[in-house]
Amino acid sequence: MPTPFEHLVYADLVLNHPDLPAQLREFLHQEIGPFLLGTTAADVQSITGQGRVETHFYRLSQGRDGSPADEMLRLYQELAHPEELPSARAAFITGYLVHLAWDEIWAWDIFVPFYRDGQQWPDRKSFSVHHNALRVWLDRTAYAGLRDNTEIPGLLRETASDHWLPFAPDWALAQWRDWLAEQLEDPSLIQTVAVFAERLHVPVPRLEAIVAEMTAGTYATVPGIEAALASYRAAALAESLHMVLRYWRIEHRLDRMLATEMAGSAI
Repeated sequence: MPTPFEHLVYADLVLNHPDLPAQLREFLHQEIGPFLLGTTAADVQSITGQGRVETHFYRLSQGRDGSPADEMLRLYQELAHPEELPSARAAFITGYLVHLAWDEIWAWDIFVPFYRDGQQWPDRKSFSVHHNALRVWLDRTAYAGLRDNTEIPGLLRETASDHWLPFAPDWALAQWRDWLAEQLEDPSLIQTVAVFAERLHVPVPRLEAIVAEMTAGTYATVPGIEAALASYRAAALAESLHMVLRYWRIEHRLDRMLATEMAGSAI
């Protein structure tokens, strides 16, 4: 799934999309630290040791059935009404739901068809290595785009959860926040490839060799992946915007306004 650096880039796409209502954009800018932390916070499972379903609210084994964001809000109804939450928590949860949208669409549009169910892989380890090499390559591209925004580490460090997630403790979110900020401040501390190699039980050079092919434009092991990535970004951006509007009930307000306007024009 997308790495934290990618999620920070995707957060900016959502925040600056013209379809995001100006009032909501202004609110999220005012609470930008919590929003940015929220867009990465589902991966706090790497600190807590929780299963993916506990932080991402879907199982690949169960098929594509419903929205992880809706499932999270169903399970934790205290989060379901942003207008009733403190502003920082509301922005954080908004970011968290954005994360879930991008992750779920990656799972079904990239991971499942090209890796898990790809016919060219002799075994699970092979597709896992190539999938994670792709994630490293995208992670580095995202990091390069974040380097010009030197404010992000400080914004993250200034953000402190106050029981914002009923399923993850504040100390874990603080540890996650600081780990992420450290890497943004110092490229020599980036651990993406090392973490993935350790999880896969493969040497770092094996991952790096595949990443090098991707960087050089000579990677041909997964035909069609570049076009699929472009389609993924468009679909995930649209879904995450739709989800934000739904969460803030703006979608329903816009629908009512449009219906009223159409009724008025018909008179």
